[in-house]
Amino acid sequence: MGLLTVAIIAAGLCRTLPIPYTVILVILGMGLGELGRSWEPMAILHELRLSPDLVFFIFLPALIFESGLNLDARQLVKDLAPVLVMAIPALLISTLLIGFGLSFLLDMDLVLALVFGALISATDPVAVVALFKELGAPLRLNVMVEGESLMNDATAIVLFSIILSMAVGGGTLGWSEAGSAVIEFMRVFVGGALIGVFAGFIVSELLHRLRSTVSAVLTMSVVTAYASFVIAEHTLHVSGVMAAATAAVTLGVYGVTRLQQEVTEPMHELWEF
Repeated sequence: MGLLTVAIIAAGLCRTLPIPYTVILVILGMGLGELGRSWEPMAILHELRLSPDLVFFIFLPALIFESGLNLDARQLVKDLAPVLVMAIPALLISTLLIGFGLSFLLDMDLVLALVFGALISATDPVAVVALFKELGAPLRLNVMVEGESLMNDATAIVLFSIILSMAVGGGTLGWSEAGSAVIEFMRVFVGGALIGVFAGFIVSELLHRLRSTVSAVLTMSVVTAYASFVIAEHTLHVSGVMAAATAAVTLGVYGVTRLQQEVTEPMHELWEF
């Protein structure tokens, strides 16, 4: 309830101040943290702890699904090739450059250096997209940046998980290990994408054929986001992030475009919030 209150306050401030919504959330979060540390009646704020599972299974699916759903899906499909090149090979190259660079310059264990490389190689387009909107940049450029960010988030999480498991297991990085890592990466990444496309297509057909109401569309979109993520990640052991992302994009291409505007607008408002 407290998080929702903070989000509502941030949304109100965003309409009156020329500051991005996410920046306001960060500022409010820092302020509340300091308040909990320095003022006894609010000390409970300083004692709150978010578990990794809470972030991974509750917050992450919603963030990924929202990003995919609000993309111009048809434009993304047209520019899918350059987006995937930037999101997969380019991120892998960035991870390798950072990893080998740290290992060479700081005499750091190569596997640990690659873990750090995978951790920081993903991009965050919030500030760039806000600038694009302010300058009136072409739609194609905007979609490519947002699409690349969405896909490389999934790539980075899969890559980070694979390299981290190698680091925790005390493994070394040889040619056989690298080959196994590439095969595992493709299995997890492509498997998650296929699950997401399947889920998005099924839900799109259901919404179209049943002539769904606003409440049904809202409910099904939330169920799609979390069900695709959990089934992929927990049941089939492939990328839940990729599943949620591709489910959102598929729903945007095949589902939202066939629904009436008075039904889709509340759904976009729900996910943007």
